[in-house]
Amino acid sequence: MAIESPLFQSAMELLGHSITHYNGKRELDRKLLILHLANAVELILKDLVLDAGESIYKGPKETITIQGCLKILQDKSVHLPLLNRIELLVDERNALQHRFGSPNELTSIFYMNIAQNFFREVLKTHYDQEYDEIITQFSDETDLLEYKLNEPSNDQELDKLKDLAKIHPLGALLSAWSYLEKEIDSFSEQAVLNFGRRRPSTIDLASGRWEKFGVEIPEELRVQFDESRQLRNMAAHGRIEPTAKQVQSTVETIEALEQYLRTLNIELIKEKVSIEQNKINQERKEYLEKRKNEEQFQLVDIFAG
Repeated sequence: MAIESPLFQSAMELLGHSITHYNGKRELDRKLLILHLANAVELILKDLVLDAGESIYKGPKETITIQGCLKILQDKSVHLPLLNRIELLVDERNALQHRFGSPNELTSIFYMNIAQNFFREVLKTHYDQEYDEIITQFSDETDLLEYKLNEPSNDQELDKLKDLAKIHPLGALLSAWSYLEKEIDSFSEQAVLNFGRRRPSTIDLASGRWEKFGVEIPEELRVQFDESRQLRNMAAHGRIEPTAKQVQSTVETIEALEQYLRTLNIELIKEKVSIEQNKINQERKEYLEKRKNEEQFQLVDIFAG
């Protein structure tokens, strides 16, 4: 797959421009963000169709639609990620083209994440390119640096969200919470707290589910954590618009939680987890043996009758 393709180049230029609009705060920016993202997806799909040896024209001057591209690529067994969400993005683009208004900030964040993940996988799978490397060629350096503040990877970058909260409070809040979820995931993996079941979440920490293993959040910090969690949930469902002060307080709470988790003895927690897991396994074994014996007795009664 050639990255020199005009369709590829145009798709990446639109994606780069979308970062500029994502950082913008006007209603027009949010509308242009959706239009740019959808158009970038459409162009990259058409490039994939060409690479599959098919034409993107259905007439002398008219090219096929996104749905037409998807049909061809499906017939050619070309793998594409996040198709159901990409279709939502296209629907949102079509709606914007035929009505007034613009998406809200939460919608913009949602579709930006979808598009980024879509391009990240498509570039890797079909172009043998790393998204984080190639996007630097098609976006303004300043805009890209501002955008990356939304994806903190360490506590120093997390602290920068306090500044971002002044101009982009909702984005900073959701990014901070995403960072916390990754930290909890990493901590639970180290301490083997997931028991091989579902992925741990902030609920496990907030509900006190891990207290029997020695993960007991100090009361004052727990109250702050609950307040931050409620703020995040209400903001994520569009019920409130968080203020910069609220987001900054949430970031400070997340930093305090991170510091608390680092003070815990991982090996001691793992020992307690192992004891609990052995207990559960023994109880399950006894239960199965009891069921087996009951079934055998029932069979004896049936034959005896």
